[in-house]
Amino acid sequence: MDLPAYPPTQTQPTEVGEGRDISPLRIENDNDTYVPEVQALDDQPARVTVRGIVSRVPRRLLRQLVSLLVFCLLCVASHFVFSRFVITPVIIQGRSMMPTLLDGEYYFLNRLAYFFKSPARGDLVVIRDPGHDDFAVKRIIAKPGDWLNLKDGKVYLNGRRLVEPYLPKGTFTATADLQEKWIELGKEHYFVMGDNRVCSEDSRNYGRIVRSSILGSIRR
Repeated sequence: MDLPAYPPTQTQPTEVGEGRDISPLRIENDNDTYVPEVQALDDQPARVTVRGIVSRVPRRLLRQLVSLLVFCLLCVASHFVFSRFVITPVIIQGRSMMPTLLDGEYYFLNRLAYFFKSPARGDLVVIRDPGHDDFAVKRIIAKPGDWLNLKDGKVYLNGRRLVEPYLPKGTFTATADLQEKWIELGKEHYFVMGDNRVCSEDSRNYGRIVRSSILGSIRR
């Protein structure tokens, strides 16, 4: 008995599933090349061009490098802001604050010290030095509303002899012209001097300083 002829693109039905339509087979030429489809994954390498050199870097590694770069930039920015507006290391230069502060010693300038309070008498502060257009470390002797009398090598504050335990015994505080001086401080005015009274250019030379000239206090 002759079997029925079937088209070349179909197969003969079998007993299992007989009668179902079967998808035609795809016949490819010998020259065709089958390329399987591959789903893109996060770990697929990305092409990165650096100075004309093409390299393949995994995207995960690339993201890590970008994150590290951002982290480093944030660290540098934080350091700049912290050192510029919070704590700044300073080096003492000169002898104007001896024996309290010695030449070459390292200290820290607390720029937030007077953010919530006003400078007080006796504080060691960094100021914009009016005498040399730079910065200097001095001690606050009088604050707004005080009046000073400098005579006979002594300092009188508001009519009373100023006790200065931070000075060596017998320290002589002279004025620039060796004459008696009366100084009254107005609003936002301060009077500063160095602890080395014979070797310090301070308010005895350039007069009162304003509050805005005080950058902060000195701490070890």
